[in-house]
Amino acid sequence: MSTIGMDAILNTQPSFNTTGSNKRAESLGKDDFLNLLIKQMQYQDPLNPVENADFTAQLAQFTSLETLSNIDENIADLGVLQSSINNITAVSFIGKNVNAQGNVVNYTGSDVAINYELSDLAAEVTVKIYDSNGQLVRTMSKENVAAGDAQCLWDGKDDAGNTVSEGRYRFFISAADYDGASVKAATYTTGQVTGVRYEGGITYLIIGDKEVNIADIKKIEG
Repeated sequence: MSTIGMDAILNTQPSFNTTGSNKRAESLGKDDFLNLLIKQMQYQDPLNPVENADFTAQLAQFTSLETLSNIDENIADLGVLQSSINNITAVSFIGKNVNAQGNVVNYTGSDVAINYELSDLAAEVTVKIYDSNGQLVRTMSKENVAAGDAQCLWDGKDDAGNTVSEGRYRFFISAADYDGASVKAATYTTGQVTGVRYEGGITYLIIGDKEVNIADIKKIEG
C-alpha cells in the first residue's frame, strides 16, 4: 500500500467549476487546504507515512496561504478606513477658499461664471458647454483675450436661445493665437467650498455653482 499524496487527494475531490488543475488549485482557500492536509494524514499508509520534511513543507504552504488570506482581509479593511478618512477630510474643506482645476458647473437658474487661464495672448477663445449626456448645448467665443486669468459668463441658454434645465454641465476651452497656433488653456475654479458630494467613489467639493474633484485642489486658504 503506497502513500497517498496531496495531488492524488486533489484528483478525488469535487470540481470547483473551473477547467484544469491549475485553476482548481487556485480556487482553494485556507480551510480547503487544511481539510486536504487532514485527508492526506487519514489515508496515508501507516507502514510508509509521509516524510517529516514533506509534511513540514505542506504545513509551511498552509501557513503562507493563511498569511496571504489575512493580508487580503486587512487590505480590504484599510480600504474602508481610508474611505472614511477621506470623507471626514472632505467635510473639513467646507468654509475654506480653494483654487482647483475643474470644468464642471452646476446651473441653478442664474448666470454661471466660467474661469480659465491662458498661457499666452489669444486671438480667439472658444467655450463649449455640454450636458450630462455629452450633448453640446452652447458654444461661445471671445476675441483678443490676454494671457493669464480670464472669465466668461454663461446665461444658461443653448445655441437656440432656450433656457436649459438646471443641473451639472461640463465646459471645455480652446484658444488660438493670431497665426492659428493653439494656445494652452487651463480651466479652474476659485471660491469658497459650500458642500461636499460623493459619487462613484469620488469626492466632489461644491464651490458656488461649480464642482471639483477633491484631488484637483491646488490651493487652500482660510
